[in-house]
Amino acid sequence: MKTISVAVSEADYEAFQEAAKETHRSAAQLIREAMTFFREQRLEHRSRLEQLPVFPGSRPISPLPSRVEVYDEVFGDRGADEAPA
Repeated sequence: MKTISVAVSEADYEAFQEAAKETHRSAAQLIREAMTFFREQRLEHRSRLEQLPVFPGSRPISPLPSRVEVYDEVFGDRGADEAPA
């Protein structure tokens, strides 16, 4: 394991200290788990959905949503107007 120093806000530090007390674990352990979760969810390579294989003759079981409907679901109140192109 690599030892590092990280500057965090008071609010974040207090939140992790409180969670550590409630779960009977160290704040360091919780921070390691948070870093692992972030790496797995946000940093590791994932293929884009548009690159998934399509099998000849296969059809969706229902109509596909429009780009606007997808952006509305993903971006919520911001909607498709502010979504990246």
